[in-house]
Amino acid sequence: MSKVLLITGATGKQGGAVIDALISSPAASQFTIIAVTRDANSGSAQKLASKSSNIKISQGNLDDVPGLFAAAKEAVGGKPIWGVYSVQISLGKGVTMEGEIKQGCDMVDESVKNGVKHF
Repeated sequence: MSKVLLITGATGKQGGAVIDALISSPAASQFTIIAVTRDANSGSAQKLASKSSNIKISQGNLDDVPGLFAAAKEAVGGKPIWGVYSVQISLGKGVTMEGEIKQGCDMVDESVKNGVKHF
């Protein structure tokens, strides 16, 4: 049974690098990756999905973490999420340090609620 990893920022540099490292690892078959993106229909999301059959694309918003987790679980047929790699939005119009902290705290809280083993 594969371990399910939820990765935010999947189409960005950090999240994308984590996914690339996972799928090129000898242990790649041990993981199902939920790649969270703001737009699951974007070209970059589709390109990411084409890299491996172990990658499942899920649309999510870090300002609605419970909804993000619900969509992620749906992407893997309700399997439990074993691990999370979270990249918060830190730059851009309207982005504040407080918002970034809230997103991170919400991700940790929801991970605990969902029994995530590794964050």
